[in-house]
Amino acid sequence: MNIWGADQDGFFVWGATDGRGRGSGGVAGTGLKAASQLYAAISALGGDAVGSMHVVHLDRYARQPSYIYGPVVLRIRRERATGELSLSIGDD
Repeated sequence: MNIWGADQDGFFVWGATDGRGRGSGGVAGTGLKAASQLYAAISALGGDAVGSMHVVHLDRYARQPSYIYGPVVLRIRRERATGELSLSIGDD
């Protein structure tokens, strides 16, 4: 799977939080859409905000509906003091 595109089985899950316990999350069909939503969520949160995005697949062999979460493919962090955003690709 290309992390910025889509395939028929995979999708992308993202989540963002700040130091006060506020946050949001979402699901998107492409990495580009999920990254855009994650960036918007981080930008809307105050203080030190962090977020990450995972590739997810449906586990077709599970007895109950279940998902297989892949590694983190994108992390975004905003520094409280400067407001500067830092991005890292992959699971560092």
